[in-house]
Amino acid sequence: MIDEIKKHCMVHEKYGFTLPYLYKIELDAGRKKTIEEIFLFLSKHQECKYIISYCSDLDEFIIGLHKNEYAPVEMYHNFGNLHYDQDKIGVFNEISELILFFCNKYQKIIDSNHYSKNIDTQKWE
Repeated sequence: MIDEIKKHCMVHEKYGFTLPYLYKIELDAGRKKTIEEIFLFLSKHQECKYIISYCSDLDEFIIGLHKNEYAPVEMYHNFGNLHYDQDKIGVFNEISELILFFCNKYQKIIDSNHYSKNIDTQKWE
């Protein structure tokens, strides 16, 4: 997952992946992780600063690397190296609250085997 995020954000200059897509990356690589495991893994990974931001094109949250065009990373709330845009998501006191927020938003989509949102139709596929 780390290599995929780095390549997508640094080499291809994209902003990130939706959580269902990250789940699928891990599943396809034989590293199946729950939403909780993905968040805990990213929060503890020391090499990079990860950020959860809002993608208006998809009308979804994405997880990627912090970019220079964003506000300074210190401006975001965080759990370890996992930062998030509190203006779009809200403020959470515990990482478990953040995980629950995203489980409520994306677990049913993942359970229905939809991992990618079509930018044209705005439907999960």
